[in-house]
Amino acid sequence: MTEKIMCYTCETERAVELKERKETVTIKGKEVEFTAVSYRCTVCGDDFETPEQMDANLEAAREAYALRYETFSPDELVALRSSYNASQKAFGLLLGFGELTMNSYEKGSIPTSTNRLLIKLASDPYCFRKMYDVNKSRIGETQRKRIETSTGFQETKHWERMDAVYHTLTADERRSVERRTTG
Repeated sequence: MTEKIMCYTCETERAVELKERKETVTIKGKEVEFTAVSYRCTVCGDDFETPEQMDANLEAAREAYALRYETFSPDELVALRSSYNASQKAFGLLLGFGELTMNSYEKGSIPTSTNRLLIKLASDPYCFRKMYDVNKSRIGETQRKRIETSTGFQETKHWERMDAVYHTLTADERRSVERRTTG
């Protein structure tokens, strides 16, 4: 596809072609490969990226990193879900997914970036408990009982008490506690 935009080398509007290339970058000390886009001027032959393409290439690199290094494997997903004694359907509904989404992820489909974040949050029992409290009406009584008696869910019980204590503290007392725990 050819369109006209400003060529930075020719310093005038020129016909350009959209190009895709494989690029490897290092993020957090790890190499990732992604498909980058740029334009090639049909007059001078130079390749260049517009600011929008730079942003899109950066996002593509970040997404490639997340897919390679931050995605749960199917076995990890099964283990996480099992720690809460939840069926695929119930776990997915609690996280706000469709009924069959966990099944596809456990068979190797790659979660979207939003769903990866929700799964990561669910790996923290306290966050899972909050998701559960918001969405438990979406699952049946049998699943609720199974989840509420699971080891993963039981870990949240001590946080309930800590949360209650935290909310009785003044702002100064909270800051003092936070300084001591992070110091």
